[in-house]
Amino acid sequence: MIEGLRQEAMAAVYRMRTFSLCREVWGSAISDITRDMTDPKAIYDLGSKLAEVFALTGSAGRDQSSLSGGGAAWEGLICWYLNTVLTDTRAVVMKQSKALVPNVVSNAMTITYKNVRTNTESDLTGIVLPRNQELINGIYERDRFNELISQNLRLTSVHSIQCKTNWNDNAQIPMLWDMVYQFRDVKSHSVKIGVDGVDLDDFADFTYSFVTVPTGKKVVKPNSMQVHRVHSLSGGNYWGRPSQNGVAESIPEIFKRVFKHAFDLDVRTHIKNLVDNGRIRGLTP
Repeated sequence: MIEGLRQEAMAAVYRMRTFSLCREVWGSAISDITRDMTDPKAIYDLGSKLAEVFALTGSAGRDQSSLSGGGAAWEGLICWYLNTVLTDTRAVVMKQSKALVPNVVSNAMTITYKNVRTNTESDLTGIVLPRNQELINGIYERDRFNELISQNLRLTSVHSIQCKTNWNDNAQIPMLWDMVYQFRDVKSHSVKIGVDGVDLDDFADFTYSFVTVPTGKKVVKPNSMQVHRVHSLSGGNYWGRPSQNGVAESIPEIFKRVFKHAFDLDVRTHIKNLVDNGRIRGLTP
């Protein structure tokens, strides 16, 4: 089932107009970087070069966000990269969409404030499934998938991932959402997390992550305000560059921190096996 859901998630990305406009440029660059997706080390390290790849759709004198569709294009690129590496694991990442995210997961993340319901502003939702043979090997059918997830909440983990091109303008958003989710044990008469008999405590784990390009020429330092706003996120903060101590981790680090239980082997060995078995050869955007 999980690979069927991954196909649905990837198809949703490919249908994004902004992503499709950038595919030809990005795909060519990624193919060169990864030797047509045959170099395991280059595929892992690709995450630390996604800012460079994203910038290829910009040009001098124009705003990068307007040219590439901003957050929508970045969101699609991140979704493609994460799912490519997570192929044949028990984890899948998808756009925040009613057609993709299981109902029970959306219900658990729903926040009710003064009787008004709202859901997370995260762009992507990741799920790590239990070792259930039907979930892993069965044919994907949405209603049956929802049913199996509902029966295995304690063995399922959920991960919200917010993707933004501009770090400075958006850092406070994931900080506030993560704060609400992490302090869910604090009793309040006006704020409640979860609806329809399910909440985040019913799952094995829940994290909130922030992934940025970032765009802009301003140098980000450990004492920058945007760094302080996201440095304590439960799922970590990442960017499409090499890791910088005290600032942000490179995107590939998310596999170990957030999705580590999805892999039977370490992530680098897993990627090598995908390449050796021809599972992702030539799989560029």
